[in-house]
Amino acid sequence: MVLDIINSLKENYKKLIVTPGYGEIYKWESLKVFQERWNIDEPDFLTMYDESLQNSDSANLWASKFFYPKETMLLFIKSDPERVREMFRSLFNEEENIEKRIDKFTYDCDVFLKELQIDNNKLQHHFHDGFRMISVYLCFRYPMKYTIYKYTEFKEFMEAVRAKTIPGTNEIDRFFKVMRTLYKILSDDKELMKTHKSLISDPMYYQGDTLLLAQDFYWCVSRYELYKKV
Repeated sequence: MVLDIINSLKENYKKLIVTPGYGEIYKWESLKVFQERWNIDEPDFLTMYDESLQNSDSANLWASKFFYPKETMLLFIKSDPERVREMFRSLFNEEENIEKRIDKFTYDCDVFLKELQIDNNKLQHHFHDGFRMISVYLCFRYPMKYTIYKYTEFKEFMEAVRAKTIPGTNEIDRFFKVMRTLYKILSDDKELMKTHKSLISDPMYYQGDTLLLAQDFYWCVSRYELYKKV
């Protein structure tokens, strides 16, 4: 990544996040809700999961057009809550390799879906492949180690900053490593951090440090086309 380009993009990002058109701060609310509600040992796993993914403004992290991972996971939990509990326990086990954990979780979802399709042929997808939803779980559980993955926007960002190599669609561990590097660059900017902290000053938002800032940066660079202003 070319640092001069990132620094220029940071200036555009600082201007964007204080405008009425910026609408991404809801992610920090979702993160706080999850951090406060998630409990892998909760007896009522269905309610706990449902309440862990809540937001007063937008649910598009887990429900949008043609994308319904939360709804599908609730069906899995209703079918066999203890089985799903163990799926999440395995996913969040930091002693194991991250890529293997994700592969196992996706595989378990594949198997679950096939089983439920026997009695419900309307179920076509579990929406937990492609890393998008699984990265939400990981980000919300470990906010300083993982963040939300959306490959199209990430790739466009990496091209904008002239990265020498761009992780492929299946290189999720490399993506997380890039995000940690990017966060270090962003967090060293005291003006940016002060501005962003003011946006999340309301106690409804997560107040701690989180790689969500790096995700928000690459997302905004792509979606708001900040690179065209550099």
